[in-house]
This record gives sequence, C-alpha cells and structure tokens, in this order.
Amino acid sequence: MTKSLFLRLMSALLCVCLLAGTFAGCSGNKAKTDTPSGEALDVRADEYAGLVDGYDPEEDNLDAERSASDEVSLAGTVLTLNGEKVSFSNSSLVEHTRLSPNKNDPEHNITHRTHKIDTITIHCMAGQLSVYTCGNVFADKDAKASSNYGIDKDGRIGMYVEEKDRSWCSSNSANDNRAVTIEVASDSSEPYKVNDAAYKSLIRLVADICQRNNIERLTWSTDKATRIQHKDGVNMTVHRDFANKSCPGDYLYSRMGDIAKKVNAILKQKASTTTVKSEFPYMIKIKAKMTDVRKGAGTEYDIVTTVKKGEVYTIVEEQKVNSETWGKLKNDVGWINLKDTERVD
Repeated sequence: MTKSLFLRLMSALLCVCLLAGTFAGCSGNKAKTDTPSGEALDVRADEYAGLVDGYDPEEDNLDAERSASDEVSLAGTVLTLNGEKVSFSNSSLVEHTRLSPNKNDPEHNITHRTHKIDTITIHCMAGQLSVYTCGNVFADKDAKASSNYGIDKDGRIGMYVEEKDRSWCSSNSANDNRAVTIEVASDSSEPYKVNDAAYKSLIRLVADICQRNNIERLTWSTDKATRIQHKDGVNMTVHRDFANKSCPGDYLYSRMGDIAKKVNAILKQKASTTTVKSEFPYMIKIKAKMTDVRKGAGTEYDIVTTVKKGEVYTIVEEQKVNSETWGKLKNDVGWINLKDTERVD
C-alpha cells in the first residue's frame, strides 16, 4: 500500500468515526462548547485491521519525513494560568516533530492549555505505526484528534502537540488540559500488546515529563472514580475513564502500576542528582578503551554511540548522579561518565 493511499484510507476512516460519534466528549460536556477531543488511533480493531496489516513501512519515505520535521524550541514557555505563572517545556528525547493543528480550543480563542501539567494519560495506537505516520494522521485537520507525544515499535519518540498546548486525545477536555497524552504503538487487537522497545521508551519519556513538570511521584489506582477525581494523589488516567473504549488496552492497563514504579525509581535517582558547578566549556580526553555515550546522565539511559581512547571532546555541563559525575558533550551528542576521561589543560 502506498503512503498516499494509506493516508486517504485513514482520513476516510476518521471521517466515518466522527460521523459515528467516536470523538464525542465525555457526558456532561456540551458539544457546542467542547472542542472535539477524541483519538484517531483508538478505533475498534476490526475497523483498523487491514490498514495497519496492509501498510508497508518500506513504502513510507522516512528520510523525507525526517527532513520535514518541524523545528520546536526546547526552551521553556511561561504562561499565566489562573493568576499563576507556569513554565512549560518539551522533551529532549523527541526524534521527530510534526505539529498538529488539532489542539487547544480555537472556537473560543484559547491558544494554550488552561491547567498546569499534573497528570499522565497513556494510550495505545491499536496498530504498529511509526512516529512519522502517526504524525501524518494527526496533521490532518479532519482527524480532529492529536496527542502530545507518540512512541513507535522501535522506541522512537515523536511530538505532535507541544506541552504548553492541550491535545485532543482522551474524549475529555478537562483531562487533556491537565495531562500530557502519549500514544504508544501496539498490536491491533486485545490485549494491544506493546513491545519492549516501546515500553522502555515510554518509561523514559514519562520520567522526563514528570521531572520537568515537578511531578514528584507518579501514582496509579485501579479504581476509576479515584483516577477521575484525582484522589489520594493519583495522577494517571486512561482513555476508558472518559469514553466507551478499551484504550489503552489490557496490556498497558495491567502494567500502569509497573510504569509508575519504574518511573518513580528514576525520579528518586534524579532527586539525588546535583549539577556540579565548574567552568564550561572544557576539554577532556578518553582514557578507557571504549566509553559509552548515553542520552542522559546515568546508566538507565540508552547508548547513542561510543567513543574511543585518546579522542578529545568538549564538555558543556556536568551532573552528579549518586557518587559519579557525568559530562554532557557539545552539540547535544550525549553524556559520558567522566571517570573514564581526563581533563585536557
């Protein structure tokens, strides 16, 4: 199936879902005052089957999609919400950005989210879409759907709505105004299983979101009312809380407690991390035969490349993680453990 045919079929499917009320908001919201907030990828498996199974990723020019990636600043944006100044930023873990027009509440000239971020809502794609294809789907205005982030089966992370903006993802505007929404590639039928690469990236992304938005602890409850009402510090919700859907599927739903546990372990480690003051930049030489360069300061981050003994690099920032000091390489290449290096005068 060609990419153009895939997108035409997807758009047609989205229109059918809209007419059928798939994207209606939760009960109690008046349709004329609530911007559509459903989710393009949360269709029933039988509706979605064939599109995913018949889609050949080799026919999708991923290099072209990468070159078309939107440029978005990682610098913070400060908004005034209910008289309080709130800072928003975006994740540095993103590998592809395709900003969706489906966000906020244009009907009422609301150009950003109206609540600070204090909630995480994880969805399943009901298909093994790439971050590029997911971005193409959400780029269609007729889809009337979007998410803040998406994770594909290879663990790549895409961004479709900046964190300062409300996505249209959970069939509930109040939830989407306070939550960061994340679509995760999955199988196309129950239990909508997610593979290890996507699951691992999900943990890292959620931890990053929590850290930047001062969410000190992620808390899950199996009780729907507790989740919706945010009782007892619960700050994780799911799409099935607000609509008659299986999303995020039983696979992810049964692992929400595990997700919270793993994220909290990272947050606890980060809490013991301090930035080391030094004069930057400075030069270092690699002492070890081979040294891993990671996406972040710590061994829990993925390896992005390796450097060899004798090579010289520039360090622009340091972080102390437990008892070890990590250095950030120039040009956002990654982080290395400085125990394997020596400073070059």
